[in-house]
Amino acid sequence: MAEQGKLESNLKIVAYDKPDGNKKLAEKEKTFTVRFNPSSFTVANKIEFKRTDAKGTDGGDPQFDKIPPLEFSVEFTIDGTGVTISDLSKSDQDDYVKKQIRKLREVTGSNINGEIHRPNYLGLLWGSFYIECVLTSLNIVYNLFDRQGVPLRAKVTCAFLERIGPGKDGRKSRLESPDLTKYRLIKEGDILPMVARDNYDSSAYYLQVARVNKLKNFRNIPPGTKLILPPMTDDDE
Repeated sequence: MAEQGKLESNLKIVAYDKPDGNKKLAEKEKTFTVRFNPSSFTVANKIEFKRTDAKGTDGGDPQFDKIPPLEFSVEFTIDGTGVTISDLSKSDQDDYVKKQIRKLREVTGSNINGEIHRPNYLGLLWGSFYIECVLTSLNIVYNLFDRQGVPLRAKVTCAFLERIGPGKDGRKSRLESPDLTKYRLIKEGDILPMVARDNYDSSAYYLQVARVNKLKNFRNIPPGTKLILPPMTDDDE
């Protein structure tokens, strides 16, 4: 994940083999970087109701059932014309689109990961967004070819289902929140009041951060611990 305070200018899809996102798979092999910003980012927020109308009636009063996880899709282009990838070596440009599609499939888990017997857990990292999710569909349209029929450009649409990871039940979706939940990896020498001051401009929030992360000993947090830093208001102090 990006360093604290640093925003990712390119959209990245990162594969994990653990549902909590703490154990990332090999960085280069299991991270797909979208070289051009997505042309669209669509969010679908559904609300499910149970139908109560009986046969022979005009209708009924739908009863609320549940709000499923958010569904979202990202559309972007993979371009291998040679003009837009001039910074790549000649060997990397050969069959560029095919290689990128192959890597995208490996990262997103459109094939089963044999070690965990399921598709990969994913994290979508772009700007201030960090969204835990799984891939639900991958559509590819090849729309430019060379004389030998090798694809030079492809339009890709990835559909995802947001995951609410362990210990985060009931939190507001980061796709919809204007004040995004952040994550912070604890480094050697970090103490919780300093972390609270750096992120909330006040060390007074450190007890709330400890409570959210269920820390038993907030005075001695092991380096490498990933903290959840949710939005706070003055009422939380």
